[in-house]
Amino acid sequence: MENNKLSSLLKEDKADFASWVAFITEVEETSYDAIEMLSSVYEAFLSKFPLCHIYWIMYAYHKARLCAIDDALEVYEQAVNMVAYSVDLWANYCSFSIQCYEDPEDVRRLFERGLSFVGKDYSCHILWDLYIEFEYSIKHWGNLAHIYIKALRFPSKKLHCYYKHLKKLIAIWEEEMGLHDNDMLPSEARLECEGVGSKVYRNSEISEIISKLLVESSDKLKPYMLKKYIALGEDLYSKSSQLHNSIVCFENDIHRPNFHAKPLDDNEIENWHHYLDFVEIQGDFDWIVKLYERCLIPCANYQEFWIRYAEHMKANGGQEIAWMSLQRASKYFLKGNASFNLYNARFNERMTAMTNDFGANSSFFLCQSDSSQILIEDVTRKANMEKRLGNVEEASSIYEKAIIMAEEKHDLQLISNLYIHFARFTFVITGSINSAKDIFAKAILKYPSSKSLLEVVFFSNFYISTFI
Repeated sequence: MENNKLSSLLKEDKADFASWVAFITEVEETSYDAIEMLSSVYEAFLSKFPLCHIYWIMYAYHKARLCAIDDALEVYEQAVNMVAYSVDLWANYCSFSIQCYEDPEDVRRLFERGLSFVGKDYSCHILWDLYIEFEYSIKHWGNLAHIYIKALRFPSKKLHCYYKHLKKLIAIWEEEMGLHDNDMLPSEARLECEGVGSKVYRNSEISEIISKLLVESSDKLKPYMLKKYIALGEDLYSKSSQLHNSIVCFENDIHRPNFHAKPLDDNEIENWHHYLDFVEIQGDFDWIVKLYERCLIPCANYQEFWIRYAEHMKANGGQEIAWMSLQRASKYFLKGNASFNLYNARFNERMTAMTNDFGANSSFFLCQSDSSQILIEDVTRKANMEKRLGNVEEASSIYEKAIIMAEEKHDLQLISNLYIHFARFTFVITGSINSAKDIFAKAILKYPSSKSLLEVVFFSNFYISTFI
């Protein structure tokens, strides 16, 4: 009976959300322990409605209950590949990982990976809270100190709460050190602490401060490191508080952050447009991408947002992001929308024409050995994997190591292609055209007499400039 209903739903190929939900409810009641049936239904439903994170979580629960832990983890991996910008999904995945993974580092990697996607979501406090609870449970105070700083880097619903937690932690350390004011610090140390706000600290630098504060420093140096930590926290909180005041009006008008087949209210649609207007003006490429991706969960059925996203990305050097987003839209959400399909076809034609213009002047890009092609694909795949895990520095080092290997072989053609991919990758992760051009400049400095590399760099810069 249930198999017939499933076949009927699939055969009709209808995006009838209500019918699917009713069918899942029925199967949950009648086939609760039949994993094959449950799997067939969930996989069929999620192939049509991949943004329904609740159903991914339910599917993973059944896999964990009736199969092996690895089967459930596989479902979660499929889920975050489809709904990477869902805070609730990452929170459930991380909670599940705490029960599954023996090594705390595996859990931390998953938290950091999730935060690399949703760390600029106003609701990311859900994930931060879980992360804090996890580190507190294993009494890893160094990581906890780092988390409190990172949670202040971008405004969330609990920004002020995290600042209070940070102040309490600092008060405990100050009492332990007998430190109460800057007069206990050398004058040069006070000046450096006062200048913290003029510098952007990387995670590695924050870790170094915390390490010296908690472990490595002498008793004389620890008060200085604490003051540096305090100054850093104060600066981040101040900047995030200002931004919080600017975005809270938009956040308060988001009443349905998750996907549903029902139409959104006009006011909520208008609010998303205003919010995107504001963020685009700020010029933070990473934030812009994340807000669009977040918006396209509740607004997945609205072509205006997909088109707006594609046009903004194309105009700001993110043509690959634009193309990938349009493929998603046409495959899952707007495949029956004639006007969108026409737009998508014209967009692809424009991109193909620009690519052909580029390729006509640099056809040697394609003239590489099979082994070189395999190497580049392998390097690209590994770098993208590290990027998804939030390890941007490691991802870049993969390209750097590959270039060194190509240099040892004296293969200028392979070197040229690796620099091209490295520059493109750098642009994607930084949103900075200058960062990508710096890669090319480095290549030219190392190989000024290489005609092939000069041609690659010339036409690649021309190609990139057509999108900015």
